[in-house]
Amino acid sequence: MSKTPIFLLLLVFILISCKKDNTNVVQENIRIEKKLPYTEFLKTISKKKKAVSDKDNFVRHQLLYNLIDHSIYEYWKGTPWDFNGTTRIPQQGSIACGYFVTNTLTDLGFQMERINLAQSPSSKMIKELCVDIRHFSKFNDLENYLKTQPNNSVFIIGLDFHTGYVLKNNKDFYFLHSNYMNRKGVVKENIRKSVALKSSKSFMIGSLTKNRELIEKWIDS
Repeated sequence: MSKTPIFLLLLVFILISCKKDNTNVVQENIRIEKKLPYTEFLKTISKKKKAVSDKDNFVRHQLLYNLIDHSIYEYWKGTPWDFNGTTRIPQQGSIACGYFVTNTLTDLGFQMERINLAQSPSSKMIKELCVDIRHFSKFNDLENYLKTQPNNSVFIIGLDFHTGYVLKNNKDFYFLHSNYMNRKGVVKENIRKSVALKSSKSFMIGSLTKNRELIEKWIDS
């Protein structure tokens, strides 16, 4: 009996096990400290980044994805929208869509001109922070593009007059944003059900997790 198939099966098992171990490291280090005030939670991020500093890109992306998809969302959900909202503390005051993105990324440790980017057209923020930037004029084209992207990806999207995060998990795509519709504030909704997103006539989207240089600086900061 040939030993080659056995060797290949063993190799696949080792690779899968390593990936699971890496995922476990991330999951262990991104647990939401629900009892912690937001400012105290932010102090734990350096420890989380240090835990993955010697890991591969997959693990680093997983950390960023979970921090935004879980931690940021859980703390900020329901924070009211206002055109002039600039709050740095979730559930206190209000937050505009641009400030929601730049404030939360700055809170996580990314270096940027927070106020300038929040007040500028979203295209400027996307060009500065993202790579693999695409433009679409139809929602279906945007959705088809997202289907080709890696799981657990974080994007920033710019619409006609709005901006926010797009998150891709293993099954679907979500729009995390400070929703101006009926002044709902911070929500995470399936892109197919987002009125704010689907009513736009233009879509500019860039990948945050594919920007290796930015992620490297973030991990090392």
